Amino acid sequence: MTRKELTAACLMSAAGAIVYLISPVLVGSAMDSLGLSSDQAGLLIASYFVGYTLITISAVAWLPRVNLRTTAWASSVVFIGALLIATTQTALAGSIVSMAIAGTGAGMLYGISITIVGQSDDPDRYFGIALASQLLLGSVLLFAGPAWIGPNWGYYGILIATAAFATLMSVATIWSPVAIAKGPVTVSGEPVMVPMPFVLISIVAVLIWFTGYSGIYAFIERIGVDGGLTGQQIGLVLSLTIITGLTGALGAGWLGDRYGKLKPHFAGAVGAAITIVLLSGQPTLLRYSLAIIFLTLSMNFWLAYMLGAVAAIDTSGRYAVLTTAALGVGATMGPGIAGGLISDSGFTPMFVFAAIAIVIGLVVIVNVLRRLEAVSAAAPDLQEPL
Repeated sequence: MTRKELTAACLMSAAGAIVYLISPVLVGSAMDSLGLSSDQAGLLIASYFVGYTLITISAVAWLPRVNLRTTAWASSVVFIGALLIATTQTALAGSIVSMAIAGTGAGMLYGISITIVGQSDDPDRYFGIALASQLLLGSVLLFAGPAWIGPNWGYYGILIATAAFATLMSVATIWSPVAIAKGPVTVSGEPVMVPMPFVLISIVAVLIWFTGYSGIYAFIERIGVDGGLTGQQIGLVLSLTIITGLTGALGAGWLGDRYGKLKPHFAGAVGAAITIVLLSGQPTLLRYSLAIIFLTLSMNFWLAYMLGAVAAIDTSGRYAVLTTAALGVGATMGPGIAGGLISDSGFTPMFVFAAIAIVIGLVVIVNVLRRLEAVSAAAPDLQEPL
């Protein structure tokens, strides 16, 4: 992968992830500007992720057959155009349709970026760089939204700013490759076929794993309130998440695969375990702050290796786009399941669920990677190693 292709992938991933990153700002401004209830605002943002998820599922059938660069341009146009159309909508139904269409454009941008990075020579490292780019570039809008754009121009101002952000990011699509690269081949020139169950199981592992993390992340503010912390204290701690998340992503980018493909997953699991322990039982300000540090560090560090694992398993590059759908489904299911488990007695049932989901994701992905190593060792006629 050339530097220009990496730049294109990083900027497209930033555009594709921006609505998820600023979703709390977007939801709050929609409630204020459009007079929506919390349920209606939740439906609005959910419609975006429905479009986001469905388009990436369908892309498995047609993405390998199209020009990636042209598709990236078209996806940018759809994303930006739908956001601008949403600024003209005053009824909830029109807003929902517009955001669903915007989600299809953003989903394809993110899916194409994952496909490009997944076929690099060191996907673990480059996924870390791409995640860091999302956080670094998106932090501008995350901070400007509630501090300046929202108070002055409301929901429509946030949408226009998001469209402007996507426009700037789309400039680099001219550097994206035009086609999915071919995977490794045998000495006879035939493509190496990785058993499909390996690919699908690894994607399901990402979905389950992200569902657990998303459940914790969605209620992190409520956990602080339950611990007796003030809104000012919680806000100060949460404002540091961009820095700690960026550190985790950059850590993955720096380490790459120098310690192999398995050890980073266990390191991420340790961070998740420490997070849950620190958050349990009405944490003090110190414990809460440390928990946020471990949560954002481990999630962004581990996500790079989760995406890298799918890329290592899917040598064809065809199915990597489904990880976008897996993340979208996980981001939707996690908060919903966690919210249903939270009871008057506390957050313990939610923590148990999150821990189980994260451990399942860990066990499954590690076992698939080990099976993949066994398959690779049994295939001595490869021109290139898996």
